[in-house]
Amino acid sequence: MRKQINFLMAGSAMLLALGLGCAKDANKSKTNGDTTVPRAAVPQSGFNLWGTCNGAPYLISGTNGIAIPVGNCSTDIDAAQQSSGQTATGMQFNGCFKGGTSASSSASEQAVFLADNVTQWNGNEMGFVKTLNDNALKAYVQGGGQYYTQVLSVGDNGYHTFKCQARSTNVHQVDFYVDGTYQCTLTNNSGHYWNNFDYFVGTNHWYGGSSPAGQQIEMYNMTTY
Repeated sequence: MRKQINFLMAGSAMLLALGLGCAKDANKSKTNGDTTVPRAAVPQSGFNLWGTCNGAPYLISGTNGIAIPVGNCSTDIDAAQQSSGQTATGMQFNGCFKGGTSASSSASEQAVFLADNVTQWNGNEMGFVKTLNDNALKAYVQGGGQYYTQVLSVGDNGYHTFKCQARSTNVHQVDFYVDGTYQCTLTNNSGHYWNNFDYFVGTNHWYGGSSPAGQQIEMYNMTTY
């Protein structure tokens, strides 16, 4: 319960600090010279599934995937959280963010990310977040009390391959890819993303609005780098 309450508080605080920090680099190679060799595949059994109310996450039978539905209590958080982490420089998964526009505010969201603090949820994070009031999917980084995002798409509920990769040459920067195509680079000089001890997390936050029925995260082939 303490973990869930801290997650709730951290999620709300995080959204108050939105900023722009993503830059396109037309000349950047896909790997930026950093290793993208998978370090660890995270199986279904490597995740703890939990929630505060309803929307219960579940393993997708016959696959290595996990579904995390959006619950509809006034305050509802549901998550698939890696039970034991690893040193990582990035992550990748196949899946979708089935979102919508039914939430009352951008505080309601879906996110898949790496985090180096899964107790207070105030550490370094990098990944993807979709706000459920506008169906906008964003790249994001968090760290040192700062939170930066860049919109990648709006209204796309389809299946894609999502990847984020920290840079060894600048530990404050993370590169983002969708379906193998470079999207942008986020910089947070207050954060550190290279070679942290990270946990792979997928989660939904719901704080109210009309029905979020059918909205969920699906993630398959979860891999860290």
